[in-house]
Formats: sequence, structure tokens, C-alpha cells
Amino acid sequence: MNDRNSDYVFLSYSHNADIKELLALFEALHYNIVYDDSISYGEKWDMNVRRYLKSEKCKGVIFLFGEDAVISHAIQREVDLTMLFRRKHFLLFLDNKDFAELRESLSGRMSGEEEETFDIIEDSFPEERIFVKMRDLSPAKLKQVFDEWGLRPEEDEQLVQVRYSSRLSGEKERLDSQQRGYYAFDKKALDLVTATFDRDDLCVLDLGCANGALTYSRFCEETRISKVIGVDCNAEDIEEAKSVVGAKDARFAFYTLDLESPDLIEELNAILRQNGVEKADIVFSALTLHHLKDPSLLLLKLYDVMSDEGKIVVRGSDDGGKLCYPRSELLRELMDRYGKIVSASDRSNGRKLYSQLYNAGYVDIKMLYSVVDTCGKDRREREWLYKVGLAFRLSRIDEMLACNPDNERLRAERDWFERTLTEFKNAFADRSFWYCNTSYIAIAGVK
Repeated sequence: MNDRNSDYVFLSYSHNADIKELLALFEALHYNIVYDDSISYGEKWDMNVRRYLKSEKCKGVIFLFGEDAVISHAIQREVDLTMLFRRKHFLLFLDNKDFAELRESLSGRMSGEEEETFDIIEDSFPEERIFVKMRDLSPAKLKQVFDEWGLRPEEDEQLVQVRYSSRLSGEKERLDSQQRGYYAFDKKALDLVTATFDRDDLCVLDLGCANGALTYSRFCEETRISKVIGVDCNAEDIEEAKSVVGAKDARFAFYTLDLESPDLIEELNAILRQNGVEKADIVFSALTLHHLKDPSLLLLKLYDVMSDEGKIVVRGSDDGGKLCYPRSELLRELMDRYGKIVSASDRSNGRKLYSQLYNAGYVDIKMLYSVVDTCGKDRREREWLYKVGLAFRLSRIDEMLACNPDNERLRAERDWFERTLTEFKNAFADRSFWYCNTSYIAIAGVK
């Protein structure tokens, strides 16, 4: 989807239209559909649409017509370009109304200019035009049209995924830098939570603690906390945490534990008992849930290890929270393509935290946000934003390629990412380039 380097069909639609279900259908059928939902109408929009429709990769155009689209000057321009470049096209009426029915529906509500636009769009398509109403659309119909156009479904290659580990190349250094950058954000959330307790001797459970560096920095100065237990699936990280953090502060204990283990609750309860604790008062987890196959299941299980007044603090990330200008389209493409390759983690986790906690039965949910951007930053600070937000993705793809050495498509993607990330690295050095990233923390109670 939205891959302009492979054969594609261009999707023309009014941005007021809800096309989520249709996009999901294209995705399920593995067809590459290119669409633009970010550029406003104007000179740059015109240039981009020309590029989309003129490209040899463009096998055809799907027009999604509804009341907004048939009176849209922007859609009229896309129709003109489709005819100019002689692209095959397919008309889909979203509201189950053909041109005659749309005209009747809009009767008396169109301006003179809108009526003229409607006439131009309708007259552009001959009587034998191929069209279908949304209710009559079927996967078989789409396949028939796309077969005629020579568009084939993308290969659904099952790549061997690399499970996330802080031991991946360059990750330890990135995490150390990142945890320093998010210190104030985490502390703001944790201070709010700690203040809700009217007693001391609190127990913290850190899920996905890695080598314990972040765990120690967040809790070492809090005197009301008597026990901090960190768990992580990586045994090497846990050994480092024991030898470095555990050795200098007896309050900290670390254990190797898989959060997706079917025996998770039994294992966690055993760890708590081993440390003389019945229940955890604060559950903390930073950038961990999005690596799990079913984070909602973990949230449900945690009830069994949390005290009645227990609180949970979850920090997540979301590639949708990354914005820039210029190169906004390229950034979106980079995120989309990365998500298709590295599917071992959920790149849209941040936006889901509230719903995940709500659906798991947690109460008094609060969301905190931290926005960092390039405004007023010097070159070193800009380089940091690039490294923690974008640069690491190439090393992840290299790890994937090491596990899939014969996959030529992945190798080609790796080359594209290297070129694109180099372009962004250079962009971050340009003081006129703007970039921002939003991070998310959810706080909730058990009852």
C-alpha cells in the first residue's frame, strides 16, 4: 500500500469521504494502492498528482464518487489528468448513487461553478464506462478489473521476524540516550502516581526493564519505594542489571521473564513472594507493550499481581506522532514501508493505550503527552532527534536481512531505506527543516 516504486493503482477521492473499509479490503487482497491524503489542493498538489498519474508504474485509476467528489475541482483535475495520460479507470460510487442519482440528491444545493464541475466530470466518462456501486463491490470484481489492468497482488512473503532485543546493533547506546531524554516525562507521570498513595513501603514492578539503567534512574531517589522488581525476556540484560544496578542498591531485583509466557502470573507471584511482597503497587512499562503480540491480554493478567489501590504507568510510542516539513510525504512513506517489513512490533501503539486500558477494565485513565521538536535546537540536539526517531530503523532492517539473506525484495528495501535515511540525516542538519515527535504515557488505576 502506498508503494510508488512498485506497480500501483491511484485512488482518487474526496478527503471528506470515509474510505477506511475500502483501504482495508485492498490491504487484505494485497493490492498496492497509492493515495494522497495529506497535500492540500494547490500547485504542489497538482505536481504530485501529475507525477502519480504519469508514472509508468501507474496501471490505472479508481475514482471514488460521492456528493463531495462530483463537485470537487480537485477531482475534476484528476479526471483531466487521467484522460490526458490515457490511464485505465474504474468508477466506484461510495454512497450507492450513480451520476443521475447524485445529481438528483444535490439538486438545488449546487452553486453554478459546482454544477459546471459536475457536468465536466460526468461528461468525461462515456456511457460504456466501468462503474459499480459500493454495495455491489466484491473482491472478485476488483480482481477482474485489476487483472485486466495487469496489476498483480503483492507477494505475501513471510519474512523471518527478529524479536526485539536491546542487544540489537547500536540499540544499547540509543536506549541510554533515549532514557535520558524522557527522564522528565517519566518522572512527571510517576510523581503523580506516587502522590496517590498514603503509605510508604511501595513495590514497583517494571515490565521490560532491559539492563536496568532506566529502572534505576526513575526510582532510585524515591524513598517511599522499598522494592523495585524488573523483568525482561533478555537474560544478558538481566545479568547486566543484577551486576550493575542490583549490586549498588539492594532495593532492586531483576529476573528473566517472558511477558507472553502462559504461566506469567504464576511466575510473577512467585517473584513477588521471593521478595517478601504480596502485590505490586505500581506497574511501570516503557516502550514494551508494542513488542507484544497481545498487549491487552497482559493488561488483563496484571490484575492478579496488583494491589487494590495499584496504579499502572505505560509509556508508548507511535509513528503517527512523527511529523516534519518539508518531506512530510517521504516521512509517511518511510513509516508505512517500515511497518510492512518490521511487523514484530506495533508502530501505532501510542494511540491505542487509552482503549486498551479501558477495555481491560482499568479506571481513572489519564493520558500525558510529551512533544519534542527541532525548534531552537542546535546541530547536536537535532542529530539526537534523528538518531532516536529514525536512524535505528536501518539496523533493524539489517537484522531482518541477516535472517532472510536470499530475499531480494528486502534487499531492495534496505537500499531504499539507506538512501532515504541519508536524505533525512542531511535534512536534520538544515535549520529550516522542522520535525516533531509526540510520546504518550497512560496512567490508570485498578479500581
